[in-house]
Amino acid sequence: MINVLWEKQAQADRKNIFLYLYREAGLPVASATDEKFMMLAGLLEDNPQAGVVVGKSGKQRKLTVARFPFIMVYVVEPNEVRILRVLHTSRKVAGRYQQ
Repeated sequence: MINVLWEKQAQADRKNIFLYLYREAGLPVASATDEKFMMLAGLLEDNPQAGVVVGKSGKQRKLTVARFPFIMVYVVEPNEVRILRVLHTSRKVAGRYQQ
């Protein structure tokens, strides 16, 4: 099993998404979304290649959050996965994101 680490920016993304959804849609929606992020982090522990390659370097990958308009941008390194960002799909920056 691989270690999954949330970079500071990814942690901030999660917090901001939670707070926004909490204000706009309520606690059940905000909690369900955050639980989905955690479930996908668990998936990456067992299957770090689950996402598709993005970016010019070929090192970054993205994982689409099913039923939610979000993606998780991450890199796979020896013995760990680093989640770099959690982005809304309307933001067209995932393929250009640099570490």
